[in-house]
Amino acid sequence: MTEATTVKRTRRPQERAEVTRQKLIEAAVVLFSERGFESVSLRDIENAAKVKRGLLSYHFDSKDEFWKVVADSIFNNMKVEFDQRLAILHELPEGGRLSFIVRFHVGYHARHPELSRLMSQEATHDTWRIKYLVDTHIRPSCKATQELASEALKIDQARFIHWYFIMISASSTVFSFAPECQYLFGVDPCEESFVTSHSSMLIDMLFTNASH
Repeated sequence: MTEATTVKRTRRPQERAEVTRQKLIEAAVVLFSERGFESVSLRDIENAAKVKRGLLSYHFDSKDEFWKVVADSIFNNMKVEFDQRLAILHELPEGGRLSFIVRFHVGYHARHPELSRLMSQEATHDTWRIKYLVDTHIRPSCKATQELASEALKIDQARFIHWYFIMISASSTVFSFAPECQYLFGVDPCEESFVTSHSSMLIDMLFTNASH
């Protein structure tokens, strides 16, 4: 047996294992964001991923640790997309940087409503999960946004808290509630023209009299 043959035989099980892990994560993104941690069983995830029973426990130590992997996947995907745009951000003036971040949030939530749906499940309860999300993912990005808002809008922390939650809610709710928007107004909020208009209106609201 050649070395190349040995490598191929070793790689195939590893590749299959990675495919299985990814299927489980992708299925769990939907289930955890729509139904919440407590309402989803391991078997629910395996069924949605269309894998054999017991494979989730085989690949992951526990449901808690698996949830962390899923949450990391959701937030890391956002970070990857944002990092791809950093070169543009650095070329903008202070006010332009903050506007850029708002537009990014709106566009990202339009493409990935699962993030705000996950937060809707977790942020209303004082659990280890929301603490994990805040400590691991949310606080670092919030701090960076606060620094930009302080420079561009001259607002203190007390006003930034209001500004931040208005921005986060307004940049995501309409996309999480897309079926309601469609039935209520006959509009698909994920259409590019709507996303652009929503970004512009939100920036106007957030930047007008922010310091008063």
